[in-house]
Amino acid sequence: MKVLIVIRLAFIMTSVLAQTPAPTVSGGKHPFTFEDMMKLKRVGAPVPSPDGKWVAFDCEDVDLEANTKISHLWIVPASGGESRRLNPTQNHEERPRFSPDGKRLIWTSKATDPTQIWMCDFDASAGALVGQPHQVTHISTGADGAIWSPDGKNIVFVSAVYPDCKNDACNKQRDDELKKSKIKAKIFTRLFYRHWNAYTEFKRSHLFVVSANANPMLGRDSVEPSTLPSGSAERRPTNEPRDLTPGDHDVPPFNLGGQARQRCDAALFAGRKIHRLAIASPRRLRSR
Repeated sequence: MKVLIVIRLAFIMTSVLAQTPAPTVSGGKHPFTFEDMMKLKRVGAPVPSPDGKWVAFDCEDVDLEANTKISHLWIVPASGGESRRLNPTQNHEERPRFSPDGKRLIWTSKATDPTQIWMCDFDASAGALVGQPHQVTHISTGADGAIWSPDGKNIVFVSAVYPDCKNDACNKQRDDELKKSKIKAKIFTRLFYRHWNAYTEFKRSHLFVVSANANPMLGRDSVEPSTLPSGSAERRPTNEPRDLTPGDHDVPPFNLGGQARQRCDAALFAGRKIHRLAIASPRRLRSR
């Protein structure tokens, strides 16, 4: 299995890099430079379609003049062949994931600020998106690292929230208050206080669940009986996420290994009942 995965990744890399022409100058070849390296496309997050016919991945372009890195969605036949853009937009898009039946695709997009999860129907015969993509999450703290439940009814994602807030309105209010505050000093009494160049501050990374079958045409304020695990008959907006890991603790992407991605690979949902959800939560380090 590992050998097969390596071979398929080699096909992807060969196909993508082949589309990037080798830099030349007058008089012939020249030493490989930093600028040459930045012209190469950077492939990441390859995922096979459930039928095994396609591999979707994100591919990053670097613009040195604009000082930007933009990732786009690409697709290639699993048997090898020409790679092509899957979603021709100017937005930063990454981490595609096929639904269990292979008929839909979700990804993380910066079409909005902060990032959110988007979805579109997928034609497995043509290896192409069908119709217009629509936004799945509308959480003020942003969404990342989405995965499907095995039955395709729900989507789990990660978002950094205030652990004492009970809803998204509270999180938004706290963020607005901090932005307006004239006090910018930061005081930390424990580790882990920073991930690369971003401070964790008062938030903790939690897992959320949202229905994958909410009708996007109903709008954000439309309500229907919740299909998410709950002990009450509470009614929720069709796309309002539910916090699966409440409390003052972290789940990735803020992990000590430096991999800024969610880790929750496990059996998730069956109907309204959660059978098993495995998450990797970093050991908390406190200063003495």
